[in-house]
Amino acid sequence: MFKALNQLSGNSFEINDGESVLDAAIRQGVNLPYGCRNGFCGKCKSVILDGEIQYPGKRPPGISESETNEGFALLCQCRASSDLTIASNELEPEIGNIPIRKLPCKVQEIEHLNHDVVKIVLKTPESDSLQYLAGQYIDLQYKDMIPRSFSIANEPKNSSLIELHIRLIEDGEFTNFIFNELKEKTLLSIEGPRGDFYLREKSTKPIIFVAGGTGFGPVKAIIEHIISSKNNRQIFIYWGVRDEKDIYMKTPYNWEQDHQNITFIPVLSEANKGWSGRTGFVHEAVVHDFDSLKEYEVYACGPPVMVKSAANSFVEKGLSKDSFFSDSFDFVKHEDE
Repeated sequence: MFKALNQLSGNSFEINDGESVLDAAIRQGVNLPYGCRNGFCGKCKSVILDGEIQYPGKRPPGISESETNEGFALLCQCRASSDLTIASNELEPEIGNIPIRKLPCKVQEIEHLNHDVVKIVLKTPESDSLQYLAGQYIDLQYKDMIPRSFSIANEPKNSSLIELHIRLIEDGEFTNFIFNELKEKTLLSIEGPRGDFYLREKSTKPIIFVAGGTGFGPVKAIIEHIISSKNNRQIFIYWGVRDEKDIYMKTPYNWEQDHQNITFIPVLSEANKGWSGRTGFVHEAVVHDFDSLKEYEVYACGPPVMVKSAANSFVEKGLSKDSFFSDSFDFVKHEDE
């Protein structure tokens, strides 16, 4: 057993043999940032100031060789070989106060929203609803299938209902089961909540949401929470999809009509000739529309290439790195979302 000290916060925690640094921190209530927990998204990347770590296999794809040489490590994958001193910006207290739990659930509703996206609504026991922050995700499990992660698409209420938007992946066993075989009243289990994609409530900056595909799901949850909280922050929603049929919900159009502080901009990358709206890559539409992003916050959710392109482009436009929040749907780790 080794001990780790986060120099930035002063918090320390113990690491068991074979346990990842991140898992050890979570187990002891130290709120280190993380996303996929599978070594792909890079959100748990932190500096090892002192001590030795190792990875159980090859260097994870979420960290480059040059970053490794500079002393960075992915805490979700690395194991301690000695006592450690790290530097990592811990999350806000509210996320650490929510316990990760495993709950049984029953499929209450299945709705095919378009050709490759299905909405399922899960019901947990009435006396034991899941506590979470809008934007977080859960792990979904059925029998002996490998659990898969999906973002929660509805705001947290005093309710036992969990809404998920799941896109069919051609070779994905789990999503094929959900899309083609899952029936109402089927019993499954969920574990969560997980992730640090959630609204920073204390800020008053206008928000730009950038969603790719079913990345709209957690964005929907956050915006529902903003509306319910009667928060009048200016909101811009950019939803990037391939074709018009991939805009699988009319909800953002309704928001724009009903709320003066909300603007919706759909962006199609493979638009047909009948489309008269915006085309191209969704992050490029944001870059085109704003002279400077210095006074904004951005919440981006979707495929890794979209999230990374948005992060790089927006920082060049003046966005503070501390004002960029993201959830990257890494399809190598999941066949989902």
